[in-house]
Amino acid sequence: MLAKNCLTAAMMSVGQQHRARLSFSHEQVRQYCELSGDANSIHSDPEAARRRFQDARDVVVPGGLIQIAVTGIFGAEFPGDGCMGLSFVPERFRKPVFPGDVIDVLIEVTRIRGPVVEVDVTMSDAAGETISTAKSKLLAPDDAYRQWWVEQGVRQGAAI
Repeated sequence: MLAKNCLTAAMMSVGQQHRARLSFSHEQVRQYCELSGDANSIHSDPEAARRRFQDARDVVVPGGLIQIAVTGIFGAEFPGDGCMGLSFVPERFRKPVFPGDVIDVLIEVTRIRGPVVEVDVTMSDAAGETISTAKSKLLAPDDAYRQWWVEQGVRQGAAI
């Protein structure tokens, strides 16, 4: 299966933005905690979450799960296939996220140096309040990789 995009650094510009949405189920939270070994009770016990966060209405989605999903956007959507993450530096989470919450993700290109693309990431809730921010450096795919990607899509009948 091919990613939705395969943008080289030359195809991007400072100020360019990409938007995406994330949401997590109880099952995804459970699977993440099992795979990562995260045994923090706020991710499995709503009462523990309420003891930690007064306004908690459910278990808390792990910050690591959210961060992994954001980096997945880099590889699937923007810049897309062939992108490699060089760094992802998140700020602390300002508020908890619960299963079923919708997270709006805004990725903005802030700097391009050769194949290295720097982006700011802002994650907001449905009310537009910032949940967290991050800075990331990405190694965008080169022209040769993009050409291969385009050829694969043509072979698979994908609209590119």
